[in-house]
Amino acid sequence: MGTAEPQANPPVEKPTVSLEKPMAGRLPEHHGNPSEERSPEPQATQLKDESADQTIDRPANHSTERIADRLEERPSFAAPPDYPADDFDEQVSAFVQRNSGYYLRKWSKSATPAKDIGWNWAAFFLSYFWLAYRKQYGIVLLLLGVWIAIDIVNIAFDLEVNNVGSGLFCSVGIALGANALYYKHTTKQIDKINRYPLERSLKLKALSQKGGTSFISVFMAIGLLTVYIIINLFVLFPNFGKTDIQFGRSESGSAITDQTSVFEENESIHYGFGFPGKAGDIEVILEIRQGSDSKVVDRWELKVPSDWPGVIHRFDAPKPGDYTLKIVMDDRVISKGKFSVKGRLA
Repeated sequence: MGTAEPQANPPVEKPTVSLEKPMAGRLPEHHGNPSEERSPEPQATQLKDESADQTIDRPANHSTERIADRLEERPSFAAPPDYPADDFDEQVSAFVQRNSGYYLRKWSKSATPAKDIGWNWAAFFLSYFWLAYRKQYGIVLLLLGVWIAIDIVNIAFDLEVNNVGSGLFCSVGIALGANALYYKHTTKQIDKINRYPLERSLKLKALSQKGGTSFISVFMAIGLLTVYIIINLFVLFPNFGKTDIQFGRSESGSAITDQTSVFEENESIHYGFGFPGKAGDIEVILEIRQGSDSKVVDRWELKVPSDWPGVIHRFDAPKPGDYTLKIVMDDRVISKGKFSVKGRLA
């Protein structure tokens, strides 16, 4: 009887495991067709933190509700992985929404849209409110801070800044830089969204929630502007501000009439001013201007009841020259004005 030879076991094929390399998140460039994203599996996965020897659970799925608000709550381990770029135009349209075509045309004309100077009529006429309408809150707060700083410097150094001129300058500056500012704001928000592994539809939804326009923000900006005005009227101006003196050749009731800033020698000069805060006793100082210097030529005191809103008074014009009249109360100039005196014609 022959012995059976042992049969060799068939070779066992080792299962192959396909590992996909994560794709790096980046801000999509404005060219080329985007590749289709692969949707993440809706099952919970675990990430192992080897250095801390802790296991972190990742949520099983992504809710479509308030995606934009939840992005900031993602843990630090969700660093920007490699994900395919969505179409730039599609993402910009989702974020900008209203008038997105206008901005796409403007930005596509330049290789450096974040630095280019252009012109935006809406930003010129609305300026501060346009920034709020487009949800550029950081610039809104920065602008308010600049305005307050200008007011403080103006008061401290007596610069006599023209508010109308400074307002026009601000509007022109915002209009020239509006498109570049909004481009940087838009691409910054798109870059933030692209850092997270969201499906295309969820990513576009997040962009639409973060971007767009907001009339509520405009009303909030109006509220902030109201606070700025209150600070000026009831804090800065009463304590540090100055009013302008009005000059004229006559007065009627509580008003200066026949107003002028040029008088003849020995002519009667009528002047009036309002108190920036509470009234009180004052000192009137008359200075003659000589180039960049000035010299006190006369001064007098006036007793003023505390409930008076302002004062009207008169004095005779001094010798020919250029003069400054100052009203001082509690060692602070509260009102000031300039006038000139010409010699009488023979």
